[in-house]
Amino acid sequence: MTVHSVDHVEFFVGDVNQASHYYGRTYGFRVVAEAGPLTGLASARSLVLAHGGVRLVLTSPLHADHAASRFVRRHGDGVRDVALRSTDAAGDYERALAAGAESVAEPETFEDADGRVIRATIAATNDLVHTFVQRDDPSGAFLPGRYLPVTDEPAPGPELLRSVDHLALCLRAGSLDTMVDFYQRALGLRHTYDEYIVVGGQAMASKVVQDETRGVTFTMVEPDLTGDRGQLNDFLDAFDGPGVQHVAYGTDDIVEAARELRASGVELLSTPVGYYSALADRGIDVHIDTEVLQELGLLADRDEWGQLVQVFTRSPYARRTVFFELIQRLDARTFGSGNIKALYEAVERERAEASVPAGAAARTGG
Repeated sequence: MTVHSVDHVEFFVGDVNQASHYYGRTYGFRVVAEAGPLTGLASARSLVLAHGGVRLVLTSPLHADHAASRFVRRHGDGVRDVALRSTDAAGDYERALAAGAESVAEPETFEDADGRVIRATIAATNDLVHTFVQRDDPSGAFLPGRYLPVTDEPAPGPELLRSVDHLALCLRAGSLDTMVDFYQRALGLRHTYDEYIVVGGQAMASKVVQDETRGVTFTMVEPDLTGDRGQLNDFLDAFDGPGVQHVAYGTDDIVEAARELRASGVELLSTPVGYYSALADRGIDVHIDTEVLQELGLLADRDEWGQLVQVFTRSPYARRTVFFELIQRLDARTFGSGNIKALYEAVERERAEASVPAGAAARTGG
């Protein structure tokens, strides 16, 4: 397989104009291309948004029989397509089918004076798909002849999002190993990391698949049904099955990015004060003042390769399903799983100090 990075992430949404306004106002995305019935996109309207190295596609149905209409009725707004950059889209598609993947769209070539793009699509799980995208000119038109470029305007603010660092898939209990096997066979990804996490009475299993360059990374989690119900169960109920739970954006300056997002109206999850007093005991020093970490709710963790800083947002969607993450890697290769335990312990300490009744719920930061 030749996939090596995330080309774009497509959301199916109920109102493309409203969604575009939200991502522009809060995350600093700008519209760079558009498509609709007049460009050959039947029964739907799409906008391509860009910020730094990240591209989102927002697609909204114009008729009830469009796939986006069925998707939104079932799942609410959410991720439909994690499109993968490929150097051989047709070949990767054929290899995926030979490995047992289901076809959604056969290879198709889009070409005009602005360049050529080849793409083909396979199914993953529960309305999630992956499109192989081969671009002769990575800086050229998004989809020649189908999407029209929008007058290029300067970014509304600093471009702080470098890339899609990873995507987290929430799966039903008992399906994790099957999905890991699918991604290894159909996309040629490697199983690189796994962990079993216990948070109070909740428990979950997590496994990671990546390409060799770590430009494509899926973290997959499933709840352990022997434990208490938790946020994974809530997602599966609200989304009506498995899907992308969060999209993590890589940044080179998480302090500035978090401040910009919060000032623009993005709600960052708060963190108990006790969490920060334990950072030194965990051997963590990311060279950011503790007061700044606490002010912005930033979390820090370490692994055998290095350290990282991350922060999560609240979901902007009515069903409280998909949310987002900012992550700055200081050589770390994992995903901050140490923060889950540290957050839970900090909450428990604060509950004990304040004599909170035992039945009160602890919020662990998602």
